[in-house]
Amino acid sequence: MRMRSFAFCLIVAGAALSLLSCGNSEDTAAKADSESFEATTYPRRIVSMAPSITEVLYELGLGDRVIGVSDFCDYPPEARKKPKIGGVVNPNMEAVVALDPDLVIALPNVTHESLFRTFRQLGIKVLTLPNSTLEDLFNTIRAISEETSTRQSGGELIGRLNAKFSEMSERVEGRPRRKVMFIVGVDPLFVAGPGTFIDELITICGGVNIAADSLSKYPQLGIEQVVSKGPEVIIYTSLNFELTPEQEVKAKQLWSAYPSIPAVREDRIHGLVADYVTLAGPRLVVGVEEMARAIHPEAFEPEKRSQ
Repeated sequence: MRMRSFAFCLIVAGAALSLLSCGNSEDTAAKADSESFEATTYPRRIVSMAPSITEVLYELGLGDRVIGVSDFCDYPPEARKKPKIGGVVNPNMEAVVALDPDLVIALPNVTHESLFRTFRQLGIKVLTLPNSTLEDLFNTIRAISEETSTRQSGGELIGRLNAKFSEMSERVEGRPRRKVMFIVGVDPLFVAGPGTFIDELITICGGVNIAADSLSKYPQLGIEQVVSKGPEVIIYTSLNFELTPEQEVKAKQLWSAYPSIPAVREDRIHGLVADYVTLAGPRLVVGVEEMARAIHPEAFEPEKRSQ
């Protein structure tokens, strides 16, 4: 195991020795070139600090290189067996360093900048990759595949995602765009707003986000605002409720007090598996179809053959 606690001192010492070695033989220069090549080889010990990142790593075939994950990384099932390094918002620095990684991949977080700086000082490379939008997801896949020499797998994954998005867009093309409220939190009520991949998915699936004009990515709405905006489809996820038949009845009962809302009146209240639609990762190929079916179920009904 590399002695991370001495890394900074070794870096300083190395710099001093390099000054003293100026003018050495060509053999020394060749050795330096060789060491430089070794230093730029792809990482073999990767720590993921977020579920969406873990899913991308496994989808790219990098599961054997993942040596640690966040407490919330539970997919694929193999990830549950990996050592845990703390939560997404409260990672454990000692746990990460003890794993001796050569690459840590995390979501951007201003409160973690000092942590990331410490990792870098210890010689651990850190990638911070945002996941707010679909383009962020594509850039994350590109960055990870570039860093790990899995460019072909990365390109194929992006291709599969884009193909599914296009398929769903074509499926609902020409249908009336229904107003959608996507719930991310209840009591108080928070919904997905602009600048999020959920907002983009709603558009792809033939909907119009009722919170698209909000100033926040995840605005809080009062019931009066919901009534006035009149969503025609209400989507909730397993983040807030268990997706059981009994819970579906309860969810609809919760909104039954507001019959003037079109989604309530027309019985368009749908529960979706959270991991498919709230994680910017490979499983959006499933989530985007689930959302399209919730917004435009008629687009998936078998075509009636003329007699």
